[in-house]
Amino acid sequence: MSGFLAFMLTLAGAACFYLGCRHQRWRLNPLPLKAAAPASALLLLLGLAAWTHATRLDTGIFIFLTLLMLLWSCFPFVGIYKRGRQ
Repeated sequence: MSGFLAFMLTLAGAACFYLGCRHQRWRLNPLPLKAAAPASALLLLLGLAAWTHATRLDTGIFIFLTLLMLLWSCFPFVGIYKRGRQ
């Protein structure tokens, strides 16, 4: 259960960070940076804490960073897919 919570927190933090970027393709306008940056930082820190709670410290950090790499690599393709379907 804590692994699922850690995954969802990491996913939400990475998505919030991506939606605050001016080059994002999910929305017409990016989220305001003053709101997106602190929210994503908080969600990502909570996600990292949840991963280290669910597993050992080194394993939690590795899972967290690997998941961030995967998510931030896939997010632009989700935007391309969404634009192509419209």
